[in-house]
Formats: sequence, structure tokens, C-alpha cells
Amino acid sequence: MKLYGSHYLTRYGSGIVTASDLGVTGVELPDVSRHDTTCHEELYESESSEISINAALMLQRYFHGERIDFSDIPVDLRALPSFRQKVLNIIRTVAFGEIRSYGQVAELCGAPRAARAIGGALAANPIPVIIPCHRVVASDGRLTGFSAPGGVSSKIVLLQLEGVEFKGLQVVVNQLLMHRTSSR
Repeated sequence: MKLYGSHYLTRYGSGIVTASDLGVTGVELPDVSRHDTTCHEELYESESSEISINAALMLQRYFHGERIDFSDIPVDLRALPSFRQKVLNIIRTVAFGEIRSYGQVAELCGAPRAARAIGGALAANPIPVIIPCHRVVASDGRLTGFSAPGGVSSKIVLLQLEGVEFKGLQVVVNQLLMHRTSSR
């Protein structure tokens, strides 16, 4: 499988998007926990594709504060086990600025007791932001781990970019949103 790559610049550093002919296969995020206001560029040499370029441009706009809907960006999850594919495809439906709990995602996957397995699938998400694993929190709104550079600090920055409110290290949970998801 031939891979293509494109980089994008943010005030936190540069990131890289990789893609196959079918869709995005990976996103490397900059360390958004950095509090630097200058753009950082790291060289990445690879042939680009329309998919990698479009995804990189959208990510760049996202990190500059635009409300971006990544649902039209194709992703290629063929290399992942079927359960992880299912989880990540469900996570793609969580809209900008919304949150879900691990338990809610487990219910949507048809495995209501699999919240830990959901966490494992999200920790291995190769396409963060486009597949918005940062929008999944504990049922009480607590932030749990985040495997991208910067860890939980980066998760906070991403959620703040989307207008999510915090009380310390806990998301202010919109109960209507949390219950509406469970009743689908």
C-alpha cells in the first residue's frame, strides 16, 4: 500500500497526515500543550495526495480556531481489528463541541460493559481529531488519558478549541446531551 503525506502548521508545532489511496491512515498531532504563539515547521518529505492535502488543510484551519467538520474526509482503517474499526467509526459521529462517555460509546457499539475496551481502542486511535477521541470522557466528566503528545493537557486544549467548558480537570457535563445519546 502506497502512503502519501502532508504536513500542517499550527502555533503548537507542525503535524503530519498520512493517507492511502482510500483515505487518511494516520495523523500526528503537534504537542498542543505547548504555550508558544509562533508557528513551528518541521520538514517532512513525502509525495502528497489530494486526500492528505485536504485533511492537512482542514486540520490547520481547526487548530487556528475554525469549526471544522471532518466527516467528509475518508479514513482507511483496514489495518485495525474490526472492533476498533467499529469504535472509531462511532466516534466519528460525535460532533464538534460535543462529548460522550466511554460507557455511552460502549452502548452504541452494542457492548454496554466494554467501557475499558473502548478506552483501549481510543488510546490506539491512529487518526486523532479527524476521529475525535478527545471528545470521550469519563461518565462524570473527568478527563482520562490521551495518548497524543501532551497527554491530558492536549485533550483540554482540543476541547477548549471546541468551546467545551471545564471545572478544573472535569468537563462541565451537559446532561441533556449525555442522556440523549443513551436513548438512541
